[in-house]
Amino acid sequence: MTLRPIDTKADWADASAAISAAPRLAIDVEADGFHRYPERVALIQVALPDGSIYLVDPLAALDLDVLGMRLAEPSVPVVLHSGSYDVRALDRDLGFRIHGLYDTSIAAQLSGLDRLGLGTVLEQILGVVLPKPKRLQRFDWSSRPLPADALAYAAGDVVHLLRLADALAERIAALGRTAWVAEECARLEGVRHAPPSPPEEAFLRVTGARDLDGRGRALLRELSVFREAEALRLGRPPHFVLSNAAMLALAADPEARPEHVEGIGRHVRGPAAGRLREALARGLAAEPVPWPPPRGVSPWTGPARARLGRLKRWRTREAAALGLDPGIVWPASHLERMALFPEADPASLDVDDPPAIRRWQMAALGPSLQAFHAGLDV
Repeated sequence: MTLRPIDTKADWADASAAISAAPRLAIDVEADGFHRYPERVALIQVALPDGSIYLVDPLAALDLDVLGMRLAEPSVPVVLHSGSYDVRALDRDLGFRIHGLYDTSIAAQLSGLDRLGLGTVLEQILGVVLPKPKRLQRFDWSSRPLPADALAYAAGDVVHLLRLADALAERIAALGRTAWVAEECARLEGVRHAPPSPPEEAFLRVTGARDLDGRGRALLRELSVFREAEALRLGRPPHFVLSNAAMLALAADPEARPEHVEGIGRHVRGPAAGRLREALARGLAAEPVPWPPPRGVSPWTGPARARLGRLKRWRTREAAALGLDPGIVWPASHLERMALFPEADPASLDVDDPPAIRRWQMAALGPSLQAFHAGLDV
């Protein structure tokens, strides 16, 4: 293994030439979201088949278009592990798309493994123990220069990925599930970053918001807006400003003394104290915020719940026969629609975009589900 930190144009010229010539890549990203706000990709690890590992600094003044073009080339396999975050983050920060994606977490899950962390999969499949010092697990990846132990830690996420992909591909082929993995990886390629809801809307998703009265929710909304503004002002994550528990406590008791409320950041006790008081005043002056009413009458009658229970037991039996987790063999949303609309053709109930039911699921379990549906009580 050869580690090569890349943070100058000269180094990147050499690295990009090697990346462009490589027949396949393994990548991972590190972000600074525990320490900075908004979060950004702060390191990209790229492993090549010859054992070279390039630790690319996306915060340096480098033109990374060569990497983006290589990731987008369908003929170049790109291996990741549990790559949903990586796909979104590269889209968000660099506009990169990945084609030819192979996710070793997906392959591990469809081979029957139930613990899917990289360290666990490496140990089970390759017998490799991946050292992961606890003190580096919340490291600030945007700090510079990156120390040698942090670089080695980051390299560990890609150094074995190509070999792991080969070993898992053999297991998957022996099970006859190569097309299953390919379909799931193709779906992952289409994932895109979606911006978060603004704080004026997101506050209702704070656990405990439902338990507040209307005035409390009006206060919680203003506190959420205040927290977002302060987080952006400081460049620090929102929890450094106010924890969710602190917002709920202040929403329930706006007269509470800040020093008595756990979860209020030091900045709020100092320079931002006046802005916090203003946010509380706006919340007290605002109209109460009612909890959104339920949408119509619940369709979940006793018979519908009983049908759902039988459908879930069908899924559990089929999953056991395949040696897989029930959650991946058939989408729960489709089972729920079948339970609610038992007279409908099951195929007509997959109204998601993209379809919730995969082609491999339909091929492997469609006939069994149709037979089970025929005996499902209406």
